[in-house]
Amino acid sequence: MPLTKELLHRRALAIVDAEGLAALTMRRLAADLGVEAASLYYHVPHKQALLDGAVSVMRAEMVFDGPFPTDWRELMELVFLRYLDLLLAHPNMLPFAGRHVDSDHVQGLPYLVQTGLTEADAAAMWQSIIAFVVGFATFATESIRDDVDHLPGGLAAQMATWDRDTARHTLRAILGAYDVAPAVSVDVRDGS
Repeated sequence: MPLTKELLHRRALAIVDAEGLAALTMRRLAADLGVEAASLYYHVPHKQALLDGAVSVMRAEMVFDGPFPTDWRELMELVFLRYLDLLLAHPNMLPFAGRHVDSDHVQGLPYLVQTGLTEADAAAMWQSIIAFVVGFATFATESIRDDVDHLPGGLAAQMATWDRDTARHTLRAILGAYDVAPAVSVDVRDGS
């Protein structure tokens, strides 16, 4: 199989998923592919570009069925719950959860401003949602979720469960805290 940037990105994500970020080195990836490390640099200039590609591959898994909701709050809830699912599927990629990469499609902040939020409110809400989703995903990982031995039985059982309904409830609370100016027509497909 010929080396391609896409193959390198996919294999990098697979290594990170299986063994963690520390396991991903150019040498390790090259050995995994049966080539010399120097041959990888023809396709990716450095490890950070490789990691950006792995982020892109991961985010490409966010597939949406059916039409998007027309209400901006429902849309944000759908997108961020899907992103939470994605982070839970790739917990070793959590350090890159908020990272912008060139393959990112529609920018959420301009969309939120176009819905009628002020720039300050859009940025505050975006930061709050990103912090919540990444934090929730972090605490829902096995290593954290299973760290409840210090709690009494009922509380330990409750704290060991980080479910989607809790995430949905909190996302709705964050989204509900912001009001928009009079309605503006927004096309969610291209951000205009």
